[in-house]
This record gives sequence, structure tokens and C-alpha cells, in this order.
Amino acid sequence: MSSVHLAVSMAGVVPVAHANRRILIIDDTPSIHEDFRKTLCPDDVEDDLQSAEQALFGDTISRRVETFELDSAFQGQEGLAKVEQALLQGRPYAMAFIDMRMPPGWDGLQTLERLWQADPKLQVALCTAFSDYSLEEMNERVEMGDRLLILKKPFDAIEIRQLASALTAKWQMTENAALKMDQLEQAVEERTRELSDANIIVQNSPTLLYRLRGEPSFPLMYISHNITKFGHVAKDLLASPDWTTELIHPDDQDKVDAAMAKVLDKDAEGASIEFRLQTGDGRWRWVENRYVPVRDPEGRLLEVEGIIIDITEHKLAEEKIAQLARTDGLTGLANRSTLIERLHQSFAAARRGASPFAVFYLDLDHFKHINDTLGHPVGDLLLQAVARRLTECTREIDVVARLGGDEFAVLQSEMLDPASSGDLAKKILNALVEPYNLEGNEVRISASLGISTYAVDSESADTMLVQADMALYRSKENGRNQYHFHSEEINQEVIERIAITQDLKKAIEQDELELHYLPEVDLGSGKILGMEALVRWNHPERGLLGAELFIPAAEKTGTIVALGHWVLEHACRQMREWRDEGMAPPVIAINLSLAQLKSGGELLRDVIETTAKWGLSPADLEFDVTEATLAQTKWTQNDVLPRLRELGVKIAIDDFGTDYSSFDYLKTYRVNHLKLAQSFINHATQDAESATTLRAIINFAREVGIGIIAEGVETQEQRHSLMATGSPMAAQGFYFSKAVDSQRAAELLHAGHIAPHPSPTSESRL
Repeated sequence: MSSVHLAVSMAGVVPVAHANRRILIIDDTPSIHEDFRKTLCPDDVEDDLQSAEQALFGDTISRRVETFELDSAFQGQEGLAKVEQALLQGRPYAMAFIDMRMPPGWDGLQTLERLWQADPKLQVALCTAFSDYSLEEMNERVEMGDRLLILKKPFDAIEIRQLASALTAKWQMTENAALKMDQLEQAVEERTRELSDANIIVQNSPTLLYRLRGEPSFPLMYISHNITKFGHVAKDLLASPDWTTELIHPDDQDKVDAAMAKVLDKDAEGASIEFRLQTGDGRWRWVENRYVPVRDPEGRLLEVEGIIIDITEHKLAEEKIAQLARTDGLTGLANRSTLIERLHQSFAAARRGASPFAVFYLDLDHFKHINDTLGHPVGDLLLQAVARRLTECTREIDVVARLGGDEFAVLQSEMLDPASSGDLAKKILNALVEPYNLEGNEVRISASLGISTYAVDSESADTMLVQADMALYRSKENGRNQYHFHSEEINQEVIERIAITQDLKKAIEQDELELHYLPEVDLGSGKILGMEALVRWNHPERGLLGAELFIPAAEKTGTIVALGHWVLEHACRQMREWRDEGMAPPVIAINLSLAQLKSGGELLRDVIETTAKWGLSPADLEFDVTEATLAQTKWTQNDVLPRLRELGVKIAIDDFGTDYSSFDYLKTYRVNHLKLAQSFINHATQDAESATTLRAIINFAREVGIGIIAEGVETQEQRHSLMATGSPMAAQGFYFSKAVDSQRAAELLHAGHIAPHPSPTSESRL
């Protein structure tokens, strides 16, 4: 188990100075020993298997092959003595070739049983003739596991060398893994001791420390004992699979989930969130929770460390201050001092990792004309009506303030994307421009608006307010009744994103989209195993657009759900056509977004109804999800993926190997395929640690019955390198085919396989 556990840790295996290539030959015929020596210790022979591994896992392809170190024993008893002596000397054998019949002593099975009692790690090739025991008979006497291979006589020299290379390499990997596991366990013990020491420091303070393992579903690994101050027992929380529901107020769970999603972003340095924590007696305390992700040098998540600080008294003080006369007397909105105070608080929280925010500065266009013509009482009524409309446009967590005269401000909390500020600005401008009925007077007025959004390089809260004011004047100078951001770059980005989103909605309705298909083929034979449907947009002005140009905007605005339905519908229709023509692939793959999974039952119904409509089974579909999407669905206890699997839908993890340091979590998921990221495969050809990780993934996937699909295969060298791992796998990439339209896809399916044609270029898979 230690070797498997090491593999799933993705930590670099400690290199050994010399690989163990010691082999013991146990056979009663001296000439057999000489044959083994000629085969395994030649003067000038290149090891084909080792050369192939070198192509994938490092150094150079052409080098002289290291010979094996052979020892001989002519009876089982002599072999046992040599194995025991080798162990005492600290020079164990990596493997043994054992003859089945060695009269008058032990036979091969008895020898094998005694050797494994002395050295359970020994890899064995048992040499038998067809007249020897049957497999059933052998299975009754020894464990037919992965330490034992059966070698039928007569022997083939290449087969002997491959067996020796593979089994000695397997012994070495297992040994390295065990060594690394011991080191990891020591590190964990040391870390636990450190945390125990830290516990002494924090147990008398209001600060809690905790750690989450960096893999879905982010189990609680440690929490400081002073959780007892909140009426909980640390060991009970550690043992609970639902510890979050025991601690977090249900109304705050979405905020916590959003903060956790931010931590999962590779570029995030941390996150901060305030929520209500439940005490053991059912009361609630306000706490500030600060997350810090811990990643390895490649950016894969190892752990999430957290600090919880009790801020209940601070919140109570805030509420008392808010109850004082800090509102605008005319409109009931927050006044300038309140806005500035909240702005400073939001800025400080964002600096600690809380969600970014935006500040809006607006005033009414030609308000003085209203006062001059209709009088100040009507002007005051207009200001009150504007205040109501602003409040209706915003959320409870936002702050709406009147700064004086006809100037207003909005503090937009939890602004995850500037485009959401653009949406809110349009909503406000559209609401304010609607006519007002004030004491029998129909009044029309517009507003000008400036926006400043928080960024990591924002100078200060006060500077942001100045920037919003400057953006407001830009709106006035450009004709009023509009909004501008403080940065022209943000301005253009938001305008373009909003335009793309609006155009995309029309594109779905007007059938401007089309599907291209990326073949999935057997790495060895080129046989087509499936097609991945990739959406393209025939934009009337910009031509054919790849998904990378519009999918991000669709995901941020929610349009992705409608787009996903369109893709599912047209992919199923195409599958039906191919099946009617007798050339359908076994499966058609579709990319699935987090927003679609959050739609829950809607997605399930869509799959059931669409497949039924086109006479297909859900088993004809494979949905590709990223590791990050999988992690977020697990954290939020979204059960859509398991329910899709129950329907028969296949699940693949896209771009696998780039987000998490561990893949042991896969044991809890019934995924069908891992799609190895192209960058991951490229790294494996350049450094030994990535190569070891790749090999560990492939071995682990094979053990748990998960298929492998290599993404972005572009060269003959990459193909041969992957094939050298000895595991069957599928592949996608330019070496076989780029994504093609439906007509070309039909031609490929009709042929049934693809002759490779490598290309130095690559194409986005989106």
C-alpha cells in the first residue's frame, strides 16, 4: 500500500544512486544459467524497453545499456540461502527467475513460497513448461498477484530482457515509493507536533487554527483544541463528514462556498470571509475566516490552512454605530461618512483576501433645471424616488448612499468581475430614466455614472472614490446618461464582453453556432474510439470564432446554460445521424461547466429528454469536467455528477494533473477517464519528477480501472513515449487530427481509423 500511496501524493520520488538490477537465477541446469547470462549481460546490446522509457522520462535516448547483476542457485534451498544472505548484507535481489521443476529438491512453487516468506518484495518470473502445473493448480498454492509473472518455455531472448527490465524497475519504484512514504509520514508527524505546540499558544485566545487536505472533498485534517470555547470537541469534528453544516449558518453557506471557490483558483493567495459560527448550545457567533492555500512548486494544491477569529463584539459595536444618526435625513440612505467608513472596511478586507468590490459615483443630469422650474419640494421628492430605485436595483449586502445634493454612491460588495459592475450600472441607468410622477408632474431625468473597481494594485480606499468621481465626469463629457470605468482598458473589456454576451444569445436563437469534432483514437492503432464535440461560432462580422473567445463570457453571465443545451441537442442529433448511417463512434464527449452542474435537476432532465428524443442512451454520452469543477461540486455537496453516472453517462476529468497534488480522491469518484493535460505530458519529457508523476498516474488509473486519454499528442516522439509506458490508452491531438467539421468527421468515421500526420502547431480544445 505504501507504493500506491506515494504515487497518489505526486511528490517527487527521492532518486537512488544506483538502480537495483540484481537478479537470482534458480535452475538445476547449468546451461540455462549460461543462456540467461548471454541474454541479460551482453557486451553490446541496446535495451529497447529502456530506450523507450528514456524517450519519455529523461536524459538521452542513445546510451549504453546497464547490464544486470546475476547470481546463480541450482536448488531452491540454495536460492533461499542466497536471498537471506543478500538481505543481511543490505543488497536484496530485485527479482528471481525460478524453474518449476528442480528434482530432487523443492519445486518452483515451494521455492517461491519460501522465498516470499524471507523477502515479500521479491519480484518473480516462474519458468514453466506446458506439462507443468495448470494455472488453477498454481493459484491454489501461491498468490497470483502483481509480484509474479508466468514465463512459458521455450524462452525468447527479447521477452527475457523485457521481463527483467520491467520487474527490476517495478521493484525499484516500489522501494522508492516506500522510502518517500516514510519521509512523508515523518513530515506529517513533525507537522502534527508543531501544531500541537501551536495549540498551547492559541488555546487561550479567540483564534482557531485548522487544516483541510488539498483534495476533493477537502476533509478536515486538524482543528485546534480551543474549539471547545465554542462548545465543540475537536475529535468529533474531525470524524464528522458534515462538519461544515455543524458550524456554518445555512444563510452564510453560499458566501463560504464562494470564498472556497476563490481559494481553488490557482492565482489566489488567500481569501477572507465573515460568517456566523454555531456554538455547541445552538447560539451563533460572528467570526472572520481567513483561508491560505498551500501549493507545491507546480501550483498543485497540497492543503488549505485556515484561521478563524471571533469578531462578535466588533460586529455588535458596528451595529450600534449604524443605529446612530448616520443616515441621510431626506432619503434614509447612508450618508457620506457611513459610505467612507464602509469603503475603508471593504478595502481592508479585500487586502486580506476577501472578495473585491466596486464603488459607483453618480449624479443626476440637469437636476438644477428641475429645482428651478418645479421648485425644491418637487426636487426633494425626486431625490427620494431616485433613492428608492437605487435601493431596488441593489442587494442587501451593497451600500447605497447620498453624498449630498443630487450626488449618490453605491458600494457594490463581492464584485467578482467588472462585467457585473457594468450590468449593475446599466440596470441603474435604465431604472432612473423611467418617468416619475411627482405631485401631478411627469418628470424625466437621467444620470451619469463613474465606476472604480478594486484590484490588487489599488492604492487606497480614498483613491478609489476619487477615481470613480473622475470616471463620472468622463461620462458627463461624453454626453451624459452613461457610465464609464476609471480605466479605459476595463471599459473596453466590459463593453466587449457585454456585446459578446448579447450577440451570443442571438446566435443561439438564430443558429449561428456549429459543432466541430475532435477524434479520440487508440494510441497504438489509430482506431477511432469517440468524438469530442467542440462549439464554434459563425459570427456575422468576426468570422468563425473558437470557444475560447466566448465561453468565458458565457460562463460569467450564465449564458453557458443555454449554450450547453444547444451543444447537447446538436451533438445528440449528429450522433443519431451517424448511427443511422452505420458509422457512429462508441461515445460522443461534451464539455460540462460548473454553471450547468449548478442547474441540478434541469441538467438531468435535459440529458434524459434529449437522448430520448434522438433515440440514444445516456451511456452514449461522456461529459468532460475539470478538476476545479469537480472540487467545487464536492465542496458544495452537489450530487449531479453521481446522478448522471447512475443514468449511465460517462464522466472524464479534463486537463488532469494540473490542479491537485493528490489523486487519491479519485477512489471516491466513479469517473471513466482521466484526460492528461498536454502541458503535463510535455513536462514529463523534460524532467524526471514529472515523468515519475505521470507514470504513477498511469499505474494508479490502471489499478482502479480508469481509462487514460492523452491530450495534445502532436509528435511521433510523444506517441512512442506514451506507448512505452506499456498501458493501453487513447489520445487526441494534431498527430492524428485537429477538430474538424461534421462532414470531415463523417469521412473519418467511415474509415474507422486515422493515419497519423504530425503537425508542429497546436489548437485550442475549447
